[in-house]
Amino acid sequence: MRTRTRAVRSAGLLLAATGLLGLTGTTAAHASDSSGGAQQGQQPNFILCSNGNYSSFAAFPKRNSATHEVPRGGCTYLTLSGISNDQVVLYGIGPNGTFKIATDTFDDADGEHIRTLGTPDDNDWTTF
Repeated sequence: MRTRTRAVRSAGLLLAATGLLGLTGTTAAHASDSSGGAQQGQQPNFILCSNGNYSSFAAFPKRNSATHEVPRGGCTYLTLSGISNDQVVLYGIGPNGTFKIATDTFDDADGEHIRTLGTPDDNDWTTF
């Protein structure tokens, strides 16, 4: 399985600046939390785990949706379909507010499994 790490050291970016402010608190279609699975009968193809010392969430600009806030140590599982060049924007939530971690593209057919890492001031992410 492929693994890659990308560090983006831009803390303090507010969601309002990206136009995604209204997405916090919304949930992408067929999402569940770490205690459940994807939509019944389907395997999740997008997983976000918060392994840093902050909460995180993922926004999907092409879908105009986002995951719920994933607390540190937790994961969320989604079943996404229909977009071959999907985009995800990763955000963290620290004591000073929301910050952007990175932007990635993936194919829904292949899926994507992401871990956020580090601290709000020294954040990172990787696939697994």
